[in-house]
Amino acid sequence: MAKKAALLVAALMLIGAYAFLHDDGGVDGPLGDDFGRRGERDIPDPYYLDLKPADVQNPDDVIRYSSSIKGYATDLDVFERAAFYEWYFKSHGFDVSFAYARDFANKGKDHVWLLVKNSKGEIIEVDPSFSKVGGRSMVPLNAEYTVYDREFEDIYSAKDVLGEDRMAWWKDQKARDVLNENVLLEEKDTSQRMAEA
Repeated sequence: MAKKAALLVAALMLIGAYAFLHDDGGVDGPLGDDFGRRGERDIPDPYYLDLKPADVQNPDDVIRYSSSIKGYATDLDVFERAAFYEWYFKSHGFDVSFAYARDFANKGKDHVWLLVKNSKGEIIEVDPSFSKVGGRSMVPLNAEYTVYDREFEDIYSAKDVLGEDRMAWWKDQKARDVLNENVLLEEKDTSQRMAEA
């Protein structure tokens, strides 16, 4: 009986938090429909979430997680797409960073992709924009992906050099919907853990 009461309290707290977050003058989602245009802070806070962890040692999970958000990234450009995937991977426990090349594959254009590392130190290159740069796979084996000028450990170090506007995937409605859904999932999981404790 006490467990049911605790779950009910947690559910009511979650509903109350949801209502509070959505009562922002018609703003859509926990972060708001105008999120990213407010000026006082553009990068979502919190940015990285503590979501259900992936099997980060399994290369197949990299492909599976990449495929699960592909449809939400269709309107994102190359830099936004890399940042979106980096956020999603890191929020699921992957050790991921950005690789940046000023002159990717000697084609005169800069490019950014992801480096996903396992506990053995092995690196899987992941390029969410592979088709835009003439690649054949999201997990390319091409030698040009092993050559880069800079590595950035997270969105904060990447935006300081590359520019926040280039990385701002959260300004896209479809991508922001994934963020909002995952913020709510994290809040629900936190409420459940608190109720069970």
